[in-house]
Amino acid sequence: MYSSEQKIIMNKEVLIKSYAKINIGLRILRKRNDGYHDLETIFYPVKLYDEIVISAGKSSDNVNSVILKSNKSYLPLNRENLCYKAVEKFFSEFKIRDHYKIRIELKKNIPVGGGLGGGSSNASSVIRFLTKFFGIDIEENRSRLLHTALGIGSDVPFFLLMKPCYATGRGEKLKILAQFNPDFDILIVNPNLHISTKWAFEKLNLNPGFEKVPALNSVQVFDPERSEIYENDFEKIVFEKYSLIGDIKTRLLDSGAVYASMSGSGATVYGFFRKNEKAKTLNCRNSFLKQNFFTFISG
Repeated sequence: MYSSEQKIIMNKEVLIKSYAKINIGLRILRKRNDGYHDLETIFYPVKLYDEIVISAGKSSDNVNSVILKSNKSYLPLNRENLCYKAVEKFFSEFKIRDHYKIRIELKKNIPVGGGLGGGSSNASSVIRFLTKFFGIDIEENRSRLLHTALGIGSDVPFFLLMKPCYATGRGEKLKILAQFNPDFDILIVNPNLHISTKWAFEKLNLNPGFEKVPALNSVQVFDPERSEIYENDFEKIVFEKYSLIGDIKTRLLDSGAVYASMSGSGATVYGFFRKNEKAKTLNCRNSFLKQNFFTFISG
């Protein structure tokens, strides 16, 4: 399910890189009776990552505790944090009876609320740590680990796999795309805006009978000539309210990107640039840096 790490020793701090993702295409297929939406997308991991320092040890207080710290003052450091939820879900699923003190320090580099899955990635990193710490057999407990991840959020299961995946359902039904590896530099841009996913889904305002035919289910490799199938259904409503985000996409394309899109429900936008045209990539990045936008190049 994921690459092996060093053996985790009681109370020893472990540094984990918690990677982001982009959505290559995000199409809403229908609204479900339970209030959720069926969608299809391609999750693609990028090299931007948060850093998590985590340790665990037996508690002498006969109670479990999770101590969270972060370099971002606006992050919730309580039960609202997905890392906290990951500990709770894991302990419940695997019926951990002894009491432990879990310390988690988050150094956030991934823009929060930017459509890059930072919080979900952090939660999956905590699950990976606890799996190693408690010696959980991955092969025997694969379904239980995925169930734990899904209980935290729809895209958390993807971050346990961290491979290009075609996703359906709420985003939890995953098919690994072994040949999907776009050979481009990916310029990631965020204008320091936060878009509420809840707001974006509500603004879709789909009719009860709305149904869209899947278009990404046959994709095996990325073809920039077929960019029309990699549409993001959230772009229209987000660009209408936040024209700045739409302008970023236009600027990426005008600067030489062969494909550009918003990731998730925003506010991050990315562009694919040819690797032999790095000057275009860097010039484009510099233009955004002059506006103090967040940028990152994932090669």
